[in-house]
Amino acid sequence: MQCPECGSFHKHKYGMTCSCKYKFVTDPKVYGFGDKRIKNAVAKLSEGDSYFTQEELYCKCFKRKSLTGALVLSTIMLIAGLVFYMALSGDSSAGAPPAFMGLICVVIAPLILLVSYFNLNKSDDKVVEAVNAYVRKYFPPNLLKTEKIKDSSFKQLNYEDFMPDHFLVVDCKETLAQLLTNGFHRDNNCLIMTSDKFPKKAFDFYKLTKQKNPATKLHLFHDASLGGDMIGNNIVADSSWETNLEDLIDLGVRTENLKKTKKGIWRKELELAFHKNKEGFISEKLNGGWKYMIDSLPQGRLLALLGFAFETKLPLLSDEFHQAYLENKPAADPHYYGSDGGYDDFG
Repeated sequence: MQCPECGSFHKHKYGMTCSCKYKFVTDPKVYGFGDKRIKNAVAKLSEGDSYFTQEELYCKCFKRKSLTGALVLSTIMLIAGLVFYMALSGDSSAGAPPAFMGLICVVIAPLILLVSYFNLNKSDDKVVEAVNAYVRKYFPPNLLKTEKIKDSSFKQLNYEDFMPDHFLVVDCKETLAQLLTNGFHRDNNCLIMTSDKFPKKAFDFYKLTKQKNPATKLHLFHDASLGGDMIGNNIVADSSWETNLEDLIDLGVRTENLKKTKKGIWRKELELAFHKNKEGFISEKLNGGWKYMIDSLPQGRLLALLGFAFETKLPLLSDEFHQAYLENKPAADPHYYGSDGGYDDFG
């Protein structure tokens, strides 16, 4: 295990405390990785004094197992085995190693590749547990403490002075905190609240505005899930919002558009899974109660794309959104093109 504090390598057999007194939280034999990975992820997410959610940290620590190491080892064994066999197959001198040992290497090489391939999607299956344990011990200073956000946290705000031009409804406190701490409300002059009417002061100001101007619209932003698709309907069904479907602008992410990206990570409780833009995979995840996390996208890119969606009133990942983006932003940006020649707005 590499110590994230002093950088030294600590042998597992000597326990979970480094010589520098740092106490390890994640046991590589249990989780498959150590504290160093989480510490590096925290440092990356905190760059520029940015704030991040715990789901962002899950995604940053979630790694796809690579076949590179197995491929290199298999290639070496294959070449060495062939050379060994050819060099010794005709050598019958006493003491010479048997040539069949070379054949053993040749047979083992593809087996290593085969085993590695079938274990490719089984990596990091305990990331959520590991990150939760690490956070309980070493709470990162820039990690958003959403459980401590109360209505009283907003009592000093005066929305009459702020006078927002727009209203944005998100699906959870984590997204609310992420957008507020990174200045999305300021950059887009909007008031942000959750679909649970939090904070109450923001919801009350929205109602006051709606009564004065019945044409006031609500913009929606949420994870992609069956529940996310129904947020608009649930708001309309709640008479306290005093709105209708015509006054809602769903910026996504809509589940119908998920097949247009290869990026992102799904979550269901303690499980994570990399996204696949295949209809069967998406349907299986949605029907199984999973959600596609908007936090899995790089924060800077997500805020930029959401800002453009907010400006154009077009849903993220939709064909209309992509066309508008190409017409208004530099079309040469390689981030928005897939390796197959198609496009991928999420990178």
